[in-house]
Amino acid sequence: MAGAAPVGGWKVRVTDSASADAGAPGQTVEILTGGLATSGVTVRAWRRGGTELHHIVDPRKGAPAPVVWRTVSVAAANCIDANIASTAAIVLGHEAPAWLAERALPSRLVAANGAVTRVAGWPPEAAMPGWSAVAA
Repeated sequence: MAGAAPVGGWKVRVTDSASADAGAPGQTVEILTGGLATSGVTVRAWRRGGTELHHIVDPRKGAPAPVVWRTVSVAAANCIDANIASTAAIVLGHEAPAWLAERALPSRLVAANGAVTRVAGWPPEAAMPGWSAVAA
């Protein structure tokens, strides 16, 4: 975020798609500082030869990363760091929660089946007034 936050912080809706309406599954968080990014495999996806593909490539394989997480949202000191971490988490798959926790990056990971995993201080479903995206 840039500039002074409004009273209570910036309200940000985290969903599977930036074009989702306010009633779509997701979570609203309020942050005072830092950056927030979500990477996912649901929006930029297509079918080729009966196989579902997406745009996040695992560089170790040269192919789309296996779909463990539908979306990963990460809070960091700035948006660039948050975007790098959220995309890396998609590629890391099952290893992502531990990797994010080791780096103290508050994160919300949504599994392919919709189950939500929170790590490193990501707030519970209810909006957290004044929550800071940057870990203390």
